[in-house]
Parts: sequence; structure tokens; C-alpha cells
Amino acid sequence: MEVKIMIWKTVANLLEAMDGKTPTVQAKMICSAFEEYKETPTYNPMSYFWEMLALDLKPNNIAEKRATKRLQEMLGVHEEEMETAVYVHDDLAEAVYYLDTGKKTKSVQWFNEKDENGQPIMREYTFFIGNVVFYLNMDCSDAALSKGVINLIDDMSAIERKWFIRYWLRKPRNGISRGNVLKFMAKFYGKKLSDVKKDANHNSIGSITAYYHNGTNPPRNLRYGKFIKPMLAKEAPKSKWPRKYIVDYKYDGNRYQIHKAGLNIMIYNRKGKIVTDQFPDVVEIVKQYSVDEAIFDGEIYPINPDGSPAEHKKMGTRVHSKDVQKAIERVPVAWVMFDCLMWKGESLMEMPFSQRLEFFEHLPNQAHRMPIQNWNNVLNDADAIMLFYDEAIRNGFEGIIIKDADLIYEAGKRSKGWVKYKPPTVELDVVVLSVSYGTGNRQNVFGTYEIGVKSEDGFTSIGKVGTGFSDTDLVYLTDKLQKQIVSRKDGVYAVNPVVILEVKSDLVSQDAKGNIGLRFPRMNRIREDKFVEDIDTLETVMEKLK
Repeated sequence: MEVKIMIWKTVANLLEAMDGKTPTVQAKMICSAFEEYKETPTYNPMSYFWEMLALDLKPNNIAEKRATKRLQEMLGVHEEEMETAVYVHDDLAEAVYYLDTGKKTKSVQWFNEKDENGQPIMREYTFFIGNVVFYLNMDCSDAALSKGVINLIDDMSAIERKWFIRYWLRKPRNGISRGNVLKFMAKFYGKKLSDVKKDANHNSIGSITAYYHNGTNPPRNLRYGKFIKPMLAKEAPKSKWPRKYIVDYKYDGNRYQIHKAGLNIMIYNRKGKIVTDQFPDVVEIVKQYSVDEAIFDGEIYPINPDGSPAEHKKMGTRVHSKDVQKAIERVPVAWVMFDCLMWKGESLMEMPFSQRLEFFEHLPNQAHRMPIQNWNNVLNDADAIMLFYDEAIRNGFEGIIIKDADLIYEAGKRSKGWVKYKPPTVELDVVVLSVSYGTGNRQNVFGTYEIGVKSEDGFTSIGKVGTGFSDTDLVYLTDKLQKQIVSRKDGVYAVNPVVILEVKSDLVSQDAKGNIGLRFPRMNRIREDKFVEDIDTLETVMEKLK
């Protein structure tokens, strides 16, 4: 059977046609466009397509400011013209598309083909999807590599450029979430969505499709050193709490995943970055556990000399310190586990939570939780839960997590089966949109931070915050954000949306013009453990207004 090569131009045109369509229509368009690739032997171009669509790509370290400068040079336009185009279109890719010179695509000799007279056949310059994904994964912190990507973009047609740049910047703005990609894959391969989700818990998108393409199912085995995206909790009213439940303390620390293989220990932060060297004290604790191969899910939080929880801000000192030993002495920490994903080399992820607990309940460093025998109907047992909540607050913890006892581990999902309950303040994860220098003791650092949440148009500002920062926080954020400045106007510096803050406020308000704001907002912590895609949405903020 003839091997079908997937051309990037075809993909870009499809992405353009899919833009703004409903997920149902998008699924039909994908299935129709790529039906011919289902039976292609040995070569599976769909794996590249799915990886790209789900943004299952390596960090490429390209800042939008650097990308803008490179693209400006490529197009041969003035800086002011580029800035204006970006401002008007609110999208670098769209700005480049608008400024495109209209240069025709190159013609080159392809595969050394010759006509009947022996003359080379000249074809339109063509990019394959595999080549494009290779460049999307390329680390552009190196100027030479960045230039290589720009040369590739320069050889593309206008529509190819537009969509390459969007995925290059990880801002496709096409409304396609990872969840939608899994739905599309289920439809394309004729699979149950539940099965695709389970496969995605254990494998990368690319590896899954390689198995599907060959008519087989991927293994659902876990292994030491293979990071699993953590399951996340959400807020919900008491009426929507799980009916059959287990309740844990909510710890005010950072989420970590710890892998154990004999005496080998590996610690991952919430983003999947290996941070083992930051916590040699925790490594020594986990080495003592009486199990050879296991993966634990839990929290590391700062403690006071008496063992009580310390304020979370101290974690910054621990995590960012270059002298680990001094950091251990200044900021002692506690490790607490609340879940187990692998035990003796076997995956537990598809077991109910209550069963997973049985495997590791004999180990130390357990989360403090309500006795399992207290299971009941949550609506009839709310008083017992609130007594447990009061106990958590008295002991200096954030609150509680109510967990569905029957729930499997849903990797990367913010599940309705894990519900957090904390003191009644408004707490939001936001992104910094712009900054201004402070006055007095803060004149050399950014003292005011405009913050925003996700919305249909990208991000919506919900006000400014200037309190709750330590001097260390301000120096760190200033150094980080000075490298992300994209424009300046009247002393306000617009920055790339890369820094995430957790802010607390008394309430959410709305003025006569419909603008949303926070009353007495204060910064609670810098959330380097979260991605921008994890921040709160405008919809969530509006719900708190109600």
C-alpha cells in the first residue's frame, strides 16, 4: 500500500478551516481530512498531528518578545510597524499574516525525481508534519537554533506561517483543549472515550496513536521516572460534595510526586520538573519505606521548630536557595502523602481511592484524615466533616479536601470528586499582565502588579495588587519580569503572561460599567508550580460575584 505523507500545508489549511467551529464539527473535519492515513503502513503521521494539537510538546524557551524581534527582521519591517500590527490584531501570528510580503513559495528538486527526458522535476517547497513538529520542539534559548526556526518560517506560505507561529508560541487560540483532542482521537480511531482517557493517563499522545495505528492497545503500566500529571481538586458547594467520601487535611505547601525504586528516589514538582536535589531530607525519609517500587502523590510544606505548619512563603526560600544545606536549616519541611499511584511495580490508578489507601496505609507520613469507618451520606454527616475542618484550621492547616472514595485517579484532570473547602475568602490563581515600579523603598523594584484571569479574548484584567510581597519576592519577580517586558506606556510595563500569583481578597465586586475587581487583594504566594493554563477563568470569578 502506498505510504501517505502528511504535508504541513494541508494541516495549516485544516486548522484555519476549523478555527471557531464547535468541537463536534471539528471532529468531523479531522476524520474527513485524514481518513486516508488510517491504513497507511509503518508510517503514522497522525501521531505528530495529535501531539501538536494537544500541545504535547517540549518546552522551547521562546519568549514572545524575542520571537517578535526575529519575525520583524525576517519580514524586513520597522519596529513601530510590527508593534502596531501586533496591537491591532492582538496576536503575533495574525500580525505576521497581515504583514506577509506575499513572497511565492520556493520551488525545489524533490527526491531527485526526473521527467521522461531525464530532467529534474521542480516541485513546490514542501514541509512534512514530522519536520514541523521537530522544529516546534526545538529549544530556542540558543540564538542559532532560534534563527534556524525563523529560516523555516521564512520558507513557508502565509497560512503555514500563521499556524506554525501560533503553535510555536503555544498560543493556538483555536479553542481545542487536551480533552477535546482525546475526544477527536476516540472518534477517529473508533475507541471509547473512557479507554482513550485511561491510555492517556499512562502514555504520551504520540505513543498512544502509534499503538492505535497498528491496531493494538498501549500498555497502562507505570514505571520509575515516568511522571504522571497530578489530579487536581476544585471548589464546590456542600450540595455537590461526594456522597461516599474520605476527608483529608489540606496542606499549605507545594504538590510533589515521589518515585521510589529501591534506594533510588526521584522527586517531581507539579509541572513534572525533577527537583530531587532541593529535598535531600525528604529523600532520606522515603528511602526508609518498606516498598521497593512505588509512586507517591503528596505535599511538602514548611514547618516551624515545633513541627506546626509555617507560612507558605518560606517555601520560596527553600526552593530558590543555591545552598541546599543552609536552606534545610533555615526552612525545615514536612512531607505528607495522600495517594499512591504505583505499588510494587503495579499501577493503582484505576482502583477506587479507598482501595489505593489500603496499599500504603502502614507507611509513615500519612495525610491526617477522618477515619474511614465514618463513611456516610455527606448530606447527613456534614457536622462531622465541619468538626474535622475546625480541627484542621486550629492546627494551622489550610482547610480540608473531601474526596470521592470510589474515584479512580484521573491524571491531569480537575475533578469534581476532589473538593477543597477553605476559610471563606476569595482565592484566585492569576497571571501578571503589567507592572509598575514602586516608590520609596520599592523604587528599584516592581511594586504594583496588574493581574488577570483567562477569558474568551485571552486574559481579562481584574485589578492590581501591591501587598503581601516580601522583599525577596519583589526582587525575584522584578528580575524575572524585566526579561518579559513587551511594551511601556506612562510608566506601566506590559509583560508576557508567564508569572502566576495566588491572590486572596475579601470579595469580588463589579462597578457600574461592568468591570470586575477585587476588594483588598493581597498576594499569597508565587505559583511556579502551575502553568498559565491552570489559572482561574473569568467565569469562575463571576461565580464568586454571585
